[in-house]
Amino acid sequence: MQAALRLILVAVPLACAAPRASAQEFQPPARGGESAAGGSGFQVDLFSFSTRAGIDVSRPAQWVVGSTLDIAELWSPRVRLRPSFEVSSNGSTVQLHWAGEVTYRFQSDDAPAIPYVGIGIGHMSRCSGCTTVWPTVAMGFELRFRPSFNWLIEYHALDRLGRHRILVGLATRNAAGGP
Repeated sequence: MQAALRLILVAVPLACAAPRASAQEFQPPARGGESAAGGSGFQVDLFSFSTRAGIDVSRPAQWVVGSTLDIAELWSPRVRLRPSFEVSSNGSTVQLHWAGEVTYRFQSDDAPAIPYVGIGIGHMSRCSGCTTVWPTVAMGFELRFRPSFNWLIEYHALDRLGRHRILVGLATRNAAGGP
């Protein structure tokens, strides 16, 4: 009898508390500009990938082929860390350029046009045995081409603004799974 009374004394309060202790309904995070971290903070993911080609209009003129990856959001979904890689040549020498840049995108990924500006540090390999490290500046914009691709037009300044590259290419639009 005492065991049944104890069971009732435990079961009745638990049954009364059950409706209040029910789970909350899951609300997925909003897409289009807000990160999974709540819109601020640091998030690592592949947000965008781009390939581009163009010319280095400095003397002597060179062709340029390159690529970038937006791999992290810093402080905001509009501030991104992007490593880049470029190969250039004037026909007789080949130069490799690696850079790490922080870019600020003036619009969210769902905008039809996304202007951006960035600064960073680059490393140029001019020939075997001679290398240079210098600041880089990137300015450009992306224009909607398809739901998952953008046209990309960019001005890339290297060597303390002594080298000027104009690039055109394609970039993915929010490869992290957005709209």
